[in-house]
Amino acid sequence: MITLINHQGLKLVDGIQIQSPAPPMGLAYIGGYLKKNGYDYTAIDACGEALDQIYNYERSEHIKIQGLTLPQIVERLPENTKIVGFTCSFSHCWPLVEEIAAMVRKKLPGVVIAAGGEHPSAMPEHVFRKGIFDVVIVGEGEETFLELVKKIGNNQSWHEIEGITYKTGHNKLVFTQVRQRIKDLNSLPYPDWDNWCINKYIEYEQVSGINLGKSMPILGSRGCPYACTFCSNEHMWTRRYIMRDGKAIVDEMEHMKKKYNVSSFSFFDSTFIINYRKMLEFCEHLILRNLNITYQLPAGTRCEVFDDELAFKLEKSGLKNFSFAPESGSDIIRKAVNKQIKLDTFFKAVRAVKKTKMTVGCFIVIGFPEDTEDTIKQTLSFVRKLALIGVDDITVSKFTPYPGSVYFKTLYEKGVISRQLDELQNIISFFNKNGISYSDSLSPLQTYRWMNWLYVNFYLIGFIVRPWKVVVNFWNYYSKGVETTRYMRFFSEFFVKRKKWKKTKFQE
Repeated sequence: MITLINHQGLKLVDGIQIQSPAPPMGLAYIGGYLKKNGYDYTAIDACGEALDQIYNYERSEHIKIQGLTLPQIVERLPENTKIVGFTCSFSHCWPLVEEIAAMVRKKLPGVVIAAGGEHPSAMPEHVFRKGIFDVVIVGEGEETFLELVKKIGNNQSWHEIEGITYKTGHNKLVFTQVRQRIKDLNSLPYPDWDNWCINKYIEYEQVSGINLGKSMPILGSRGCPYACTFCSNEHMWTRRYIMRDGKAIVDEMEHMKKKYNVSSFSFFDSTFIINYRKMLEFCEHLILRNLNITYQLPAGTRCEVFDDELAFKLEKSGLKNFSFAPESGSDIIRKAVNKQIKLDTFFKAVRAVKKTKMTVGCFIVIGFPEDTEDTIKQTLSFVRKLALIGVDDITVSKFTPYPGSVYFKTLYEKGVISRQLDELQNIISFFNKNGISYSDSLSPLQTYRWMNWLYVNFYLIGFIVRPWKVVVNFWNYYSKGVETTRYMRFFSEFFVKRKKWKKTKFQE
């Protein structure tokens, strides 16, 4: 009766991942919640079931899809399915979800098709534009999807369920009452990984972040209390940050370590380190349990609560790699994006981390509407300072207005973003030099060149100041197969794994 579908992965023709295949955390939580309440379901993991299958994407010569083909997905769909659930966290993956859903609709015209995740929660009007989907689950999905399943199973109307959006026969969008956040995350069952090819993800090293060995995802918190203007997180989680108890997180880590024989965890949290006291408690539980595991925070975290004690505890508990997100070296830009961060606090946190052996990176974004050559030169100076004080990595990204963000709304209302949202279909525009620039002062090519120049400056200075670190990182990779930094992850994907992809089952 219930089928949940995870879409495929995306990669550029040269082998670099656009959307790295990763275990579907949201769907696994939904699945676990369904089972806890007595409902079985069918899982179609269009990514995990065929990680060794890569084929051309007909919409772009630059893109390949990793996973099942559309016919392979549809043939796995049970005939007795009454409701199909999808999730989509990133807008550039939406075309994949939409294509699968269209095939589902063609095979089972009467099925109820639901979409959840950050993109549908932020842009329900975009979800309904082709008449494929019936309902959007807004925000947290466990309680809402379960209620939807119950209503459909009992042949009852589901249009008054809290936390959904749907379209009437008169093309009117209806938003039902907002569903309150789940306050006690400890009450949720563990993600149901058994249905989602977790062992294949582990085997193929397909977990967000760097490769620290046999690894799987985990969630320690939901939400973020901040309101950066480029972020759409608020539509999914509101601005309320809720953290699980430290003991509960460690209990899950111990359970998953024993069940799946993993040695590392990748936290999928938007920003894990917010509450100083709770983080110390989490570290203490992990240290006392002595599980001999490592973990990382690939999505980054805030810097405000860092001090020497917390940094020491994080290292002792097994944290190996994480990033801060200053976004820009320009005060003008940080103010424009509402990045509530003080540089003295930021550098204090970096210095605390550099007293340990943890690797720390920084996320930088350029090409904001307010960006000019002057603001980017300020960011260049900032990046050089990061290299001098010992920051291990940077990730430089081109600004993209995420649906649901303040920037997206502003650019949409000004007509800079098409009313038909065609940019969301132009996946490659997010990742190459010929894409879209939202800055009046910078062309796409200029933005692309600045991105590369920031990288060159950071890593060249880092190599000059600390050449031994590069040698150690490469030695760890070749001798142990362990990636210690993001640039080693890039090296692994571009020069090593790309050769592996070329030997896989390509379909033209």
